[in-house]
Amino acid sequence: MKMPPTRPLLEIAVHSFQSAQAALTGGADRMELCSALQTGGLTPGLGLLDLILESSTIPVHVLVRPRLGNFIYDGQEFATVLRSVEVCRKNGASGIVVGFLDKNYRIERSQLSELIAVAGPLDLTFHRAIDVCSDVFGALDMLMDAGFHRVLSSGRATTALAGIPMLQKMVAHTADSKLSIMAGAGVTAANVLKILNSTGCDEIHASAKKAQTLQDNDTLDITSVYGSKVTTKWESDIARIKVLKAKVISFAS
Repeated sequence: MKMPPTRPLLEIAVHSFQSAQAALTGGADRMELCSALQTGGLTPGLGLLDLILESSTIPVHVLVRPRLGNFIYDGQEFATVLRSVEVCRKNGASGIVVGFLDKNYRIERSQLSELIAVAGPLDLTFHRAIDVCSDVFGALDMLMDAGFHRVLSSGRATTALAGIPMLQKMVAHTADSKLSIMAGAGVTAANVLKILNSTGCDEIHASAKKAQTLQDNDTLDITSVYGSKVTTKWESDIARIKVLKAKVISFAS
């Protein structure tokens, strides 16, 4: 049976050194490191990982996602996932965040076994691939049996706030296990207490991001993505993290 923390834990998603420093200064309990946060997140580069690991005083969990799009990976893509997990482990990451499904939108048992073997002692989070899984509770059972530590979920909704009913069921389903349900997607200081009070989740995932305008000197649209010019970047905001952390702390007081 899981032992609940003295208060809910706050994880901040970061994709740059600037955001990682904001997470540290703002009081995050853990950071999830990725790249391309504006697209949902991809596996970060080794240089960024090493730089953040050198300066972080909190656990760093690395998102392992080889490409944009769905979570149905072919053999080479899944081999990339496994190699990335191995690299994260060897370079000192505390944990990895991963998700993969088969063509029927279920967790592939053989892939899960391969991942566990490669991950070794790493802390394991299954990400929001769970929210498009065709059998959420069957997947939770597999992850509990495999020894995963947590599942990041919005409760099969666009936001965690909208997904409260499903998050409640997921928390209840895993109550007698060591698997935690971490609520994420659209979590802010304005709604975090409602999410915590309503779901029973003991971990919260947020980016606390703020858009920063980039100087636009690209007249050739070289920096466009899918035809749309990129004119801003997202960075985690210290002030927003501090307010969010204060709300999380108030929940336990």
